[in-house]
Amino acid sequence: MATIKEIAKEADVSIATVSHVINKTRYVSPELAEKVEEVIKRLGYDKKTKELDNRFKIGKNSEIALILPSLVGTLFSKLATSISLHLAEKGYHLTAYFHNNDIDQEKNIITNILNNRRIAGAIIVPASTEDKQFSKLIQQNIPFVFLDRTVKIKGVDAVLSDSREAIFKGCSHLLKSGHEEIALIIGSGHFSTVENKIKGYREALESYKIPFRDDLLLKIDLNHLDTFEKKIKEAWVNYDKPAFLATGNRITLNLLKMMNKLGLECPTDVSVIGFGDEEWSEIINPPLTILKHDTEEMAVQTVNLLFRKMNNASAAGKEIKVPMELSIQKSTQVIGKGPFGERPVSPEELTLTQDEAQALVIGNYKVGISFHYGGTAWARLYENGIRNILEKYGISIVSITNANFNPALQVTQLEGLSMQKPDAIIAIPVDDELTAKKFQAISKETKLIFMSSVPEGMSKDEYSSCVSVNERENGQNAALLLGKYFKNDKDVKVGFIGHGAPFYGTHLRDAVANDIIRSNFRNIEIVDEQYFYEIEQTYDVCKKMITEHPEIQGLYISWDRPALEAIRALKELSREDVAIFTFDLDNEIATYLAKEQMVKGLSSQRPYQQGIAVGLATAKALLGHDSHKYIGVQPYVVEPKNLLKAWKDIILEPAPPEIEDIILNKFT
Repeated sequence: MATIKEIAKEADVSIATVSHVINKTRYVSPELAEKVEEVIKRLGYDKKTKELDNRFKIGKNSEIALILPSLVGTLFSKLATSISLHLAEKGYHLTAYFHNNDIDQEKNIITNILNNRRIAGAIIVPASTEDKQFSKLIQQNIPFVFLDRTVKIKGVDAVLSDSREAIFKGCSHLLKSGHEEIALIIGSGHFSTVENKIKGYREALESYKIPFRDDLLLKIDLNHLDTFEKKIKEAWVNYDKPAFLATGNRITLNLLKMMNKLGLECPTDVSVIGFGDEEWSEIINPPLTILKHDTEEMAVQTVNLLFRKMNNASAAGKEIKVPMELSIQKSTQVIGKGPFGERPVSPEELTLTQDEAQALVIGNYKVGISFHYGGTAWARLYENGIRNILEKYGISIVSITNANFNPALQVTQLEGLSMQKPDAIIAIPVDDELTAKKFQAISKETKLIFMSSVPEGMSKDEYSSCVSVNERENGQNAALLLGKYFKNDKDVKVGFIGHGAPFYGTHLRDAVANDIIRSNFRNIEIVDEQYFYEIEQTYDVCKKMITEHPEIQGLYISWDRPALEAIRALKELSREDVAIFTFDLDNEIATYLAKEQMVKGLSSQRPYQQGIAVGLATAKALLGHDSHKYIGVQPYVVEPKNLLKAWKDIILEPAPPEIEDIILNKFT
């Protein structure tokens, strides 16, 4: 016979929605109610409901008391709903009491329960931290379990969210995203949950060797919002764009109100991670990255512990910690730091005055360009962006070379470019080691502007600027696409195919993606991790990986051209069921994405915008302005549903007719 959880999953709604449909406790749209009722009938739960109605206990020991602070906020209403359903399945009525975090009110509720012969047991979210508050329940043998908060009493069980691990996870996510100054906003109180949250925060900072700062631990009394606002303002003024990590539902809501009042946009100005289960968190713009309780598991564990106690099981004082989920959305900025740890400069900051523009035209400057490979839409767009700016300011391009991923060839080509005596060379190194000496020699003769990577061993003074897609965000995007795709599956096995050559950009992207997958998706396991040095090697790497691990359901691959080699191998193995997540947009990879044939999502550079940024950085360098050492361009997430728009935004023209036809035919 189906359970409530199975009904919710089949109908693709929350357990609370199923409860409201069954019990008529809240408005549910007719369409959604009809959908839920159809699933209830199809799975036979309507018969089970009728049986339960006939099995409810009456009279003595027929009710379970649920003592809560209130139903303000989603956590306790969700817990009450789930607990009610599980108790109903066991034939018990639920009676709810609210203490509003008032110790005296809680004491009166306990007295009421002691005098109520219908109460068979109690589930308590305590207001008091003193064991004597609950001593009479123990003396009169009324079984009870603590929920969400606990008081240390011998033999009394408790079910808690693992708030220590949750805050560690949330803080670590911000640290991995490049933040170093993180304010933890925590409610005042003396419960162990408060202490555990602070421990998780301290441990995360320690793991990244970031010092703990007392003034970034913001202890808030939600009954005094003027103090809340003052502390947020102080943290914002005293630190350089701190990120904020909330530790409760009401704290999250009030933090967002404060951000709005201060005129701060999220994540452009400030990164925020919320805490709780508010449904609005995923529909606001941008959706809020949030730590979510597993209220269903908490309810199941609580009811099970209580009934074990009611059935005269020996006192254990068991404490169950239920993991929380970090739902990563769009409210946190990813700071893609440069090779020397520099914070990125936005391309929008690269402006030229009228006098500077005139000086460039008068200067009659010459520039050479060295690509690591060409002949692709990516390279053409990059070149067009560079040309757009250089031509605007009268800067001529003496030569453009393509090394075809051959470091020795790039060294030879650079020698040829140098002989033409350009005022600057724009280059994307083939690797970070083999070309380094040649670039160091060139830096003594001309200005150097790098794309994507700075060769090994070069100092800040040896080049003018480096322009790159934000590779940290790029890697995170692909990992989150993979995690989202497999979100509802259990025990998912994936393979990881990264770039083995020494290249800063792809190394950072791969490392971030690998860490995000391992850290944030407990249902996903990377069963094999391999690296290629030349694009063509990916065919053999993939074939060997899938042969040795036929259980693999998904693949991460470092960018589109190696991904196409992997697709060739998968087709030969008749494994077109494997889901691929990769980078960069071109015709062939977009065709697979449009069909949702193996390729399910990708994160793309924006080469034209990067070319514009390179052109502006070059213009600045020619005028002697070398202060913008690292310029970061935001990547673009591409899925089948936004492919046509993404193509226009990235490639700057409508998608090819064959791709447009595939998409339009799917949705008509």
